[in-house]
Amino acid sequence: MTQVVVEVSGEAGLAETASGAVAERLGETFGQVREALQHLESGDAVLLKYTVGEDGTALAAALASLCRTLAREAAPRGVRVNAILATPDARIDQLADFLGSDASVMCTGAVLEATP
Repeated sequence: MTQVVVEVSGEAGLAETASGAVAERLGETFGQVREALQHLESGDAVLLKYTVGEDGTALAAALASLCRTLAREAAPRGVRVNAILATPDARIDQLADFLGSDASVMCTGAVLEATP
């Protein structure tokens, strides 16, 4: 079983949203996931990881929507797509391990919010 982790970073406040930076990051993430999906097989997974800062709500919401959309697209092939939206001091290693394991085989389109 393979899990591809796509790390998303950057601020996503009002200025970044207005300037198009949030849309650009979302487009880059979409491209990375679509590329990964071409190489994954049934049982594999994609994990979107984003550390949400003070001004990260716009990108976090967009990533949650993207995760659910891509999960529906990948589900017929047996590939899972999930996301973790974490605060800067949250420990997410166990969550990431779970989402990449056989134990989460029925979990797709999940958007988990991790706090300390």
